[in-house]
Amino acid sequence: MKHILAPLFATFALLLASCTTEYDDSELRNEIESLRQQIKDVETLLNASQNNLTITSVEESEEGFIVTFSDGSTILVKHGTNGKDGADGKDGEKGADGEKGADGADGADGKDGVDGKDGKDGETLIESIIIGETGVTFILTSGKTVIIPLEGYYDSAEAPIHFLDNTTKVLCVMEWDTDGDQELSYKEAAAVEDIGLLFQGSKIVAFRELQYFTGLASIPAKAFYNCTELKAISLPESAQNIGEEAFAYCERLEEVALPEGISTIEKNAFKYCEKLEKIILPTVLKELPYQLFYGCYALTDVTLPAGLEIIGERAFENCTSLKEIIIPTSVAKIEDYAFYKCYLLDTINLPEGIQSIPTGCFYNCEALPQLTLPESVTYIGDYALRNCYALGEVHLGSKVATIDDYAFYNCTALEEILLPESVTSIGAWSFSNCSALASVVCEPTSPPLLHIHAFDKNASQRLIYVPAESLDAYKQADVWSGYAESIVALEE
Repeated sequence: MKHILAPLFATFALLLASCTTEYDDSELRNEIESLRQQIKDVETLLNASQNNLTITSVEESEEGFIVTFSDGSTILVKHGTNGKDGADGKDGEKGADGEKGADGADGADGKDGVDGKDGKDGETLIESIIIGETGVTFILTSGKTVIIPLEGYYDSAEAPIHFLDNTTKVLCVMEWDTDGDQELSYKEAAAVEDIGLLFQGSKIVAFRELQYFTGLASIPAKAFYNCTELKAISLPESAQNIGEEAFAYCERLEEVALPEGISTIEKNAFKYCEKLEKIILPTVLKELPYQLFYGCYALTDVTLPAGLEIIGERAFENCTSLKEIIIPTSVAKIEDYAFYKCYLLDTINLPEGIQSIPTGCFYNCEALPQLTLPESVTYIGDYALRNCYALGEVHLGSKVATIDDYAFYNCTALEEILLPESVTSIGAWSFSNCSALASVVCEPTSPPLLHIHAFDKNASQRLIYVPAESLDAYKQADVWSGYAESIVALEE
């Protein structure tokens, strides 16, 4: 589109620069307005092509052809305007009289000048249209050709599929054109049961027409692996499975339409789809596999299915733009490093039924301000909330038994923590480097097993509150004794 419109913007600049207040410039302004409308018409045309619209009517008027698309939008393809004829040439001069004596013959009349040539046709962005039996071809002044099918085109199984991307068409025709007409019909596409690795590493840009491959039950492993130019794809309603690394390293993929029937997606399926911003997952999907969206740096909008049960290991790791995610109440398990390095994540809910906050689950979620654990949680794993620098408020629930090593390490905004009576073990360095932590309330009457450096480098005036009847026990217990000067009775 940039290549088509760039010359027009240069034209605008020259036209506007020539405007002065010394003459009537209404004609010039009308030209500019006409060019603006033509740009709008080209945008409408390209939108129709990208969205598989059809043409419902083409009507000729005095100005040109009015084309109406299936979504109701219209464009005007103007006739070119002939320039004025050039002026006639001047008559030639007569010859001079001869000298005295015998009269010289008069000179012959000069020939008339040649008529001026016709002016060039007026320029339009859409140079011409060709109306065929099944579609209309638009030829742009840039040389680009756009073909839009006529209404009813898609009704016949024998009709050829209108591909948005010629590279995709070439590959499909090469592999599945059974009648040799150099086209792929809807019937031929529907007969395909396995696309194999035909497209792996190819330079296809769009493949919305995959939706017509209704014989496919699965998108094979690595089917579109490393298709670095692919921007948009639509899967057929028949698809039930997406294989391992099917779309991995499709670094420009922006749009993927998943049918509701997909029940399994295998690991790394969308790994490093760096431009993917939004995805709606099928309602029958039960599990997000290992590294499903690993390195999807632009991902901001994820709709999880209501029946989802498991968020797999590293599923959203390195989704550095993800700010909010709503976890369905059906989820019972979140696995290790699920949201590791989601630097901007600031809103998340944890449903009742989850029993652990696993290793590295929210490691480096630097923007997360608060977290409330459901009552079902009994375990907080290693590095679970390490480097959550904005974390100022944590509610652990009443059943947490184990807080593992480095669980809250470097949570520099955390000022207080309540360790419920259920806690039996506190890991090494678990609350170390929590430089604002001034108040630790321990409810267990028996000192939990405490590992080294658990409360090192807290706020300088940090106090550890314990039940009064257990004060001596805490001060004398292993590792706790190193913090004896900070341990006071809870009543105080």
